[in-house]
Amino acid sequence: MKKTLIYLAAILLALGAVTGCEKMNKGPRPVKGTLEQKLGEDRAPHAVSVLIKKTEKTPGDERFECILDDKDNEMSVYALMKCNDSISSEGYGITVAKDGVETDFTNIRHGNSPKALCNRAKLWFVGTPMEGTGVHVEQPYLMLFDKERRAHIVASIDPFDMQQELCKRVSYSIEGKDITFYADGNKLTTVTSTTEDMGEFYDDPVWIGEQISYLLSKKLTVIFTPGVSFVTGKVLIYDDMPSFAATVELNKDGFTLSDIRLVGENMPDKPAE
Repeated sequence: MKKTLIYLAAILLALGAVTGCEKMNKGPRPVKGTLEQKLGEDRAPHAVSVLIKKTEKTPGDERFECILDDKDNEMSVYALMKCNDSISSEGYGITVAKDGVETDFTNIRHGNSPKALCNRAKLWFVGTPMEGTGVHVEQPYLMLFDKERRAHIVASIDPFDMQQELCKRVSYSIEGKDITFYADGNKLTTVTSTTEDMGEFYDDPVWIGEQISYLLSKKLTVIFTPGVSFVTGKVLIYDDMPSFAATVELNKDGFTLSDIRLVGENMPDKPAE
């Protein structure tokens, strides 16, 4: 009787293992998103609000970093790096200058690697509202100018909204250690995870949202990198993971994505339109 019970237990364990493999191999299934809600409008520290509004930005002022100096279009963009030697800007505050007219955007968080590009009457600006170890999340802004040369934000993409759109479009399947990625049902690439010290893949192993950036070229382009989670620890591992790109159409009515592809394929090389 004892031998029979052991034999039955072994069968059940084997069936469980097969079921688990079938569950892991079933696909494609959508990637998961790490961001749980919209970031919404941020609020700069009071010291930033006071200083940025009363200070005329000039080259050489060490409190500001010149992000863009487009002499042909008489346009400049400055990021406030510090209020003084003892008070940080905490990454908040930019000023856009057009024909000598300054417009302050106190609550935009530019972060450590802001980008700006002027194209005719448009200004593209990309800030980094979230950054840290393993995390780099950017947010793009499209600005236009009124008759008085003051800048106005006409469109932006909250990182949560971009993540959710990508979650609808990007999926994957797993076979052993091989992960195959798809976009809109079309295969993009297959990669092999070489991580050995984190155990097996987690039940929902592939996530996006921690690494989203933008390229200001020919067309606005979003670049994102998925991470993989394992049963050991709760951090995402990016070793061996590919990066993907998608063309973004952004206007006051919202945004759309097209041509989701592996980074390096058909990448733009001209200024954003």
